[in-house]
Amino acid sequence: MSIREPGSVPSLARLSLIVGSILIGVVLLSHVRYSSNAISLAPKSSTAAVAQVNHPAKLQSQATSSPRFATAIAPDQALADSGALSNSTTDLRMAEKLMVPAPPQTDLTLQGVDPRRLRASFQRGMAAMRSNDSDATTKEGAELVSLAAALGYEPARVTIVQEYPRSPIIRSAVSSAEAVRYSLDPLFVPGPQSAGNRIFLALLASYFSGRHELPAYATDLLATLSDDQRLQTEESLKSLLGLLARVPGACTGLAHAIVKSRTVTGPECSSGLQLQLENFIRLTAPLGLEARSRRQALQLLESSNPS
Repeated sequence: MSIREPGSVPSLARLSLIVGSILIGVVLLSHVRYSSNAISLAPKSSTAAVAQVNHPAKLQSQATSSPRFATAIAPDQALADSGALSNSTTDLRMAEKLMVPAPPQTDLTLQGVDPRRLRASFQRGMAAMRSNDSDATTKEGAELVSLAAALGYEPARVTIVQEYPRSPIIRSAVSSAEAVRYSLDPLFVPGPQSAGNRIFLALLASYFSGRHELPAYATDLLATLSDDQRLQTEESLKSLLGLLARVPGACTGLAHAIVKSRTVTGPECSSGLQLQLENFIRLTAPLGLEARSRRQALQLLESSNPS
């Protein structure tokens, strides 16, 4: 017994060493596997970050697909839309300044035409008249100018008054009554440019005088005066007679048209004629020539270009 007992101690020690080594090995193996997994994840993350830095287009693509980015560019789009609207409004206001207002009693439905459409009609008409392509083209151009003038576009009216005496094409598209009516616009349209256009009233009257057509001119003149209250003021009538005084026989022809007699006493363009003119206008009902002309022109405009 004494010999076996000492031998059993080393056996137990060796067994303990073996078990301990196994446990330590298991712990070390687990630690190595955990470390290996943690290290293998790091390169993937850094690789993705580097790829994003090296490819900014991809970043931009991702950013533009983000709702937050779409919200961020909305103000820029709003500014662009606002700028376009502002330009359109400015253009409209500029075109409106070139419009001759209709007589006060004119139906509102005959006054609501976009002046930019009339400007376009006038510009196309002038281009066609200058092209000299054919008689049909130039006549069509004159009709476009006449349409814009009838609806109140001042440049078209001034062009007609200036060109009527020397342009057969204009005379083929515009009646004498319309030309006479447009020549009276500067009597009530304010501004220095309008005042400068008054001379064309006298030149138009001189044209009819040279053709011995003053009676017809006087008839058209009286019809226009009775049709528009703005021309019936004392100041307007005085300015009119002052311009007609430059044309020999013009006031006499007007007086004949008023009193219907072949003999007219007193100075040709006297204050007495102005009183007769005022009485005639007061007793004469308006014929509605401006409204009729506008209605016809509006129908032509809508039929040729519904937009």
